[in-house]
Amino acid sequence: MSISSILSLTIIFVSSSFFLLAEEESKAEEKTYSEKLKEVYEKGLKGAKDKYAETVGDGKKLTDKSKEWMLKDIENIGDWEYKVVTLGTEETKQVENNLNELGRDRWQCFWVESNKKQKSFYFQNFIFSLLIL
Repeated sequence: MSISSILSLTIIFVSSSFFLLAEEESKAEEKTYSEKLKEVYEKGLKGAKDKYAETVGDGKKLTDKSKEWMLKDIENIGDWEYKVVTLGTEETKQVENNLNELGRDRWQCFWVESNKKQKSFYFQNFIFSLLIL
């Protein structure tokens, strides 16, 4: 084997090793969807609590109703609500209209169970918080 061949193979091996190390490091820095979602949730919750403390700390007078609303909104950050809709012998177009109406209201279908006569659609909806805007 010639020196140039050995040198070429060495260069290829070293460069591929660097590439693999860089790729592994990149994967180690990537976060899962759940981890990213948790970070966003915690950031929003912290921001809402800071905003509440800032508002109350500035000496602004809030009515009891406003305080109650704010605290409830903070508690609801990141929560979901659920709905089950069972549809039976409706025409396909009617089922489609019902599902589209739920979609316009931001309900997301995440599961469907079916038997011979009807289908049950399971929906979830993220509870919106005005404090994390």
